[in-house]
Amino acid sequence: MEGIINTLSEFETNVENINSSIEELKKRMLSHSNSEIEQLREKIIKLANEEAKGILDNAKKESEKESLLIQEEAEKNYNLIKNNIEKNHDKAIDKVISMILGNLDNESNFERT
Repeated sequence: MEGIINTLSEFETNVENINSSIEELKKRMLSHSNSEIEQLREKIIKLANEEAKGILDNAKKESEKESLLIQEEAEKNYNLIKNNIEKNHDKAIDKVISMILGNLDNESNFERT
């Protein structure tokens, strides 16, 4: 009977040791899983940041291109206006002089009559 009790006692000790080992394995697996989850989270954040940076860089390049096109168009329009002013400058001066002289001639004609 003592042999059976000793065997049962050893069996119980073995079961407790196995349960303890299982608990330790659970803890290590949980720790490893948490570590892997954290690493994956960091990788995802890094990838998302890189993607966002790429999107922002592309948007910046596109807006710079559009800005240059707008600037070029504004310069063309400015040059057209400037050229028109330069072309018509002499004509405008001649017209003003003619108007002034015409008014002076009209006033002179008025005084003569």
